[in-house]
Amino acid sequence: MESRDELQNGHDERQHAARSSKAVASLFLGVMSFCVPVLPVIPALLLGFAGLKEIRKSKGQIKGRPLAIGGIVSGVLGLVAFLFLFQLWLYPAYKYLRESAYSTRSGNNLHQIGIAMHDYVNHNGVLPPAAVFNQEGKPLYSWRVLLLPYLDEPLIFSKFKLDEPWDSANNKPLLAQMPRVYMPPSQRDSKESFGTHYQVFTGGGAIFESNMKGRLHTLSEISSRDGTSKTLLVVEAVNPVPWTKPEDLPYSPDQPLPKLGGVFSHGFNVLMADGSIRRFPKDINEKTIRAAITWNGGEWVHLPE
Repeated sequence: MESRDELQNGHDERQHAARSSKAVASLFLGVMSFCVPVLPVIPALLLGFAGLKEIRKSKGQIKGRPLAIGGIVSGVLGLVAFLFLFQLWLYPAYKYLRESAYSTRSGNNLHQIGIAMHDYVNHNGVLPPAAVFNQEGKPLYSWRVLLLPYLDEPLIFSKFKLDEPWDSANNKPLLAQMPRVYMPPSQRDSKESFGTHYQVFTGGGAIFESNMKGRLHTLSEISSRDGTSKTLLVVEAVNPVPWTKPEDLPYSPDQPLPKLGGVFSHGFNVLMADGSIRRFPKDINEKTIRAAITWNGGEWVHLPE
């Protein structure tokens, strides 16, 4: 049998056994995961399991098992708490800021398009047609093609065969060269879809006509009627179209409005005929939109600030 002195010595050795530094570090990082999300979690878990392994192999020479378990548990709880808070508060805030940044970029795109429109008027006297037609009345390509020289894209414009449709053997490959100003802000580094949300209203008293016999308007003409600051020129549409395709938003006073909306879930950007950019709320009154679409309707228009 062990003597009383031997038992006492064994007890003293267990009392003075070193604590596992891995277990201590694991607990520290686990607690820190509540203050600094995500980053300390993986080290806390790795050190916690390594500490448990170290303690088991030491056969009583190293202690700290509760510390290691505490580090693992607190790390997991810290991660769960972060994910809960991220879903509840942080993600909506992140989404709002991201959409707001995209909306600002889109507004800048529309601003450049507005400058190009006004430059086109300065050189040609009238606004561009919504689509260019051939002699048989077939639409060939969009107003977005006509603006290329005024968007510092003369090279792409020079490659277009202007007497051929947008999807001809020569013109269709040019879809891949979509100018950045026509690209959705969320896809500024990708040209895979070649679709643009920037479109105009055609027909029904809008500035742009939907057929080759439609009259082209001047800015001074619009200014003398409903006013350029009260008339829509280009809007963000929900559904994108190939940027060279002569397809936009057909408007009729007695038909439902086309779907409008950009990358910002709370509203969308519009370019007015005077070149100004406005952000309309998603719930804007339909009568206001309809009044702003027409250039000669004589309606009283109160636009959001």
